[in-house]
Amino acid sequence: MKWYLSTLLIVCLHEICHLLMAYYFHFQIKKIELLPFGAYLYLKDFYFQSIWKEMCVVLAGPCSHLFIYAGIQMLSHGVYQDFLLTMNMFVLCFNLLPIYPLDGGRFLSLLLQSIMDLKKSLFLTLKISIFVYCLLFLFYLQMNTVVILCYLFYQLCCFYRFIFIYLRTYYGRIPSFSNQRPPLVHDRIIYRRGYHNYYVIDQKMRDEKEMIPELLKSIKKRKI
Repeated sequence: MKWYLSTLLIVCLHEICHLLMAYYFHFQIKKIELLPFGAYLYLKDFYFQSIWKEMCVVLAGPCSHLFIYAGIQMLSHGVYQDFLLTMNMFVLCFNLLPIYPLDGGRFLSLLLQSIMDLKKSLFLTLKISIFVYCLLFLFYLQMNTVVILCYLFYQLCCFYRFIFIYLRTYYGRIPSFSNQRPPLVHDRIIYRRGYHNYYVIDQKMRDEKEMIPELLKSIKKRKI
């Protein structure tokens, strides 16, 4: 029980740092869910704020392990310290895997959204997540990892359904940000987050708000 609670504490401290960064940027906190193997922070408006703020919230978790490492060095010793240092590194490395909804998967998604079409970035995130998950399943399927692997599989299924719901919601109420970036002009139906998008359709310039019906029509279910 001592080892288990110590590991759970590391995970909770990781999640608390996500929470503090979300509070700092005034995200809408929905809940923190405690699981047998960790915790998960739910934000109502994640993916509706600016990308750089969301990246800061995501990176706050991995950065917390530097402070956890310092705390372990000061407050423990011997075999117990070795165990805590090992688990601290394990939690950090596991969370950096590019599998949604781990921090690595979320950061990958945000990075892709900053450089390419929103819909394509989400599906590419899903494909990469499935590929890495399959590798993890093949090489690390053990009795003590079954629950975590099953949870990740469930979350990937939820992410697939979430993509279509999210796109409909986002396109339906495209948020406006005070942005110093120049606007983007497209000749096809794509959308870039963090920019004000314009479209040249039938030799006419149209604003992104005018293109909402066309963006909504572009959301089609497809096989991965």
